[in-house]
Amino acid sequence: MPSIDRQFAVGLTALAGASVLAGAATRRRGRRDRARRYLTHTRPDGGVVEVDVHLPPNARRIVLFDNGLGTPHEYWDWIVSALPADIGHLRFNRPGYGLSSPEPGRDLSAHFALIDELRAHFLPADVPLTLVGHSLGGYLVAAYAAFHHGADTGVERVVMVDATNVRQLGASRGQETDLWYRQILLTEQAYAVTGLSSLIPSLNRQKTFRPDVNRGTRAFLAHRRVWATAYREYRAAMEHPEPTGIKVPLDVITAQDNQGSNTDHLSVQAEFLAYAERSRHHVIEGSDHESVLSFEHHAALVGRVIAEPFRELEAIDEADGEAEIAEGAESCAASEESREGAHP
Repeated sequence: MPSIDRQFAVGLTALAGASVLAGAATRRRGRRDRARRYLTHTRPDGGVVEVDVHLPPNARRIVLFDNGLGTPHEYWDWIVSALPADIGHLRFNRPGYGLSSPEPGRDLSAHFALIDELRAHFLPADVPLTLVGHSLGGYLVAAYAAFHHGADTGVERVVMVDATNVRQLGASRGQETDLWYRQILLTEQAYAVTGLSSLIPSLNRQKTFRPDVNRGTRAFLAHRRVWATAYREYRAAMEHPEPTGIKVPLDVITAQDNQGSNTDHLSVQAEFLAYAERSRHHVIEGSDHESVLSFEHHAALVGRVIAEPFRELEAIDEADGEAEIAEGAESCAASEESREGAHP
């Protein structure tokens, strides 16, 4: 009869093998479903970019969404659903995510070129464009508006949703928070290889999206390449400059409930108001960095800011089943007024 330690080793090996197989099956199904549901745009170099685009015939505005670090474009699903019927959208996965071909060593200019390419190929030039980004994507759309020559042509507004503060990120290099986050991104690569990411995903653990989006997100996170790309983007972001001098109106949306001090987080987010001559600050009460997109009632409020630019927003009564925008109409109007003419 095998010894207890040998039985344990055999059982552990079987579990590890089952985990690896489960991860492979999840990735295979997810890639097949993703290819069925979304478009791929072929680039001049032969690579592809995964795209989801909706252009109503009477579109009065189009929104281009840029995702956060390590997240798929499906994270915009609730917000897209909340937009009025006459607002179109384009969302995509950056190189290395989903079906998009990897591009090691990408810099800001490469990302700006990709946005230009998607705009030229998919979007009509005569319809106003709003740029919206979450987390690192929030920084990227702001940087596009600030640094890219001619980017403000046709761009109506920028919306940063709980965006990455690159000044703060660069200052954290080598500190405990930086080392902790690097370790997470490296560990997630190991979890993806072993299949644990498909069993216990690091994001969307509460499965708050529609069932098909929940499945797609789980499969997306099971790819090691996703976390390798996120690690490269995280390291590169430490060198990015602050996107000051944005010439179009800027909305800053902040998740109220985050790790560490909420007051400090609010202060760091408020720094973004100086990026543009006209800017407003909205706080989504009760939301955190992920739930500001993944919880339907929070996302509906973000969608409301996107759909109604620079209008006073009345607080929504929680008794109606909705969260409220902290510092409602008065603070939004005051923020806009305070930024008017602040820069020459």
